[in-house]
Amino acid sequence: MPIVHTERLLALVPYISTHQGVSTSDLAAMFNVSVAQINNDLMTLWMCGLPGYTPLELMDLSFESGFVTIHNAPTLQSPRSLNSDEIVALLFGLDLVLDSISKDSSLIANVKELIERLSNKSPIHSRLRATNPVAGSLRAIIENSLNKKSALKIKYHSLYSDTYSDRIISPLEMYSESGVEYLLSYCGTAKAFRTFRLDRIASAQSATLDFPSHSNQQTNLNPDVAYSIKVIERSRLMKERFSIPEIQDTEEMQLNSFSEQWILRSICASSGSAQLLHPTQIRLEIAEKAQLLLERYRQAKSA
Repeated sequence: MPIVHTERLLALVPYISTHQGVSTSDLAAMFNVSVAQINNDLMTLWMCGLPGYTPLELMDLSFESGFVTIHNAPTLQSPRSLNSDEIVALLFGLDLVLDSISKDSSLIANVKELIERLSNKSPIHSRLRATNPVAGSLRAIIENSLNKKSALKIKYHSLYSDTYSDRIISPLEMYSESGVEYLLSYCGTAKAFRTFRLDRIASAQSATLDFPSHSNQQTNLNPDVAYSIKVIERSRLMKERFSIPEIQDTEEMQLNSFSEQWILRSICASSGSAQLLHPTQIRLEIAEKAQLLLERYRQAKSA
C-alpha cells in the first residue's frame, strides 16, 4: 500500500541517522521487507532533499557497499514554512490518503487532524478534494448497465425541488460537459428521455424496465414548460437569468423552461424584478410560499 511505503520511507531517515553503517540486510530485517525492497527505498531517499534539489540539497546517502550511511539528513529535521503550492499539494495528497485507507483505520483521525492544521495555518480551505465526487462503485454499476444494456433503479436528487426520487431508467450514454458528468437515459418513471447528473445519483442497483422501442418515443429530452413574464426592473440581470435576447418595457414575454420548479425558484429569486403572468398554477404556488415566509418573519419578529 502507498501509505505503508510512505510511512517506511519516513521512518528510514531517523533510523539510519542513529545507526550509521547499518547493513542493508539488517535494515531489511528491521523493517520486515526484502533486501531488494530496501535498496529501492534507499534509491528513492537518495533523490529526496530540500527545495532546490541540487546535490547540495539532496541527502548524502551511501549504500553501494551494502552498508548504509547518511550525512546531511539533520537539515531535513529543521522546521520550515510551506508556500501555498506546497500546502495545496499536501492537502490533495492527504485527501487521497484519506480515501484509500479503511474507514475503521486508526490513521483516519491523524490524517484529519493534519488536514485541519494545514488549513488553519494557511488561506487554503481544508475541503479541497482530489477524489471524484462520483463513487467508484456507483460508476462501475452504471458502466456495467451500459455495457449490458440493462436497466437500473436509481435514487436521484433534484436540485430544483430539493427532493430525492426513485426512478427506473435504461442508461443510453454517459458523457461529460464543462467538467460535469451526465447520464442520458430513458426514464420509465417519467416515460420519457431524461439526462441525469452522475454526482446527484445517490444509489443505483439492477432493475427491470419494459418500454417501447426508443425510436417510437418522443426524442425531446426535456419537454418545455411554457410560461410568460413581465420584467419590472434590473433588466440586465433578468436578461441573463431568463436568457432573453431583448427586453421591451411593459412587454409580456413568452418563454419556455425545462422545469416548473426552475420557473418558481427563478421568479422568487428575482425579488420582484420579474412578474410571472402564466401559468396560474405556478403563480399560486409562489403566492403561497411568499405568504408562508411573511408569516414566519412576523412570528420571528414578535418572538
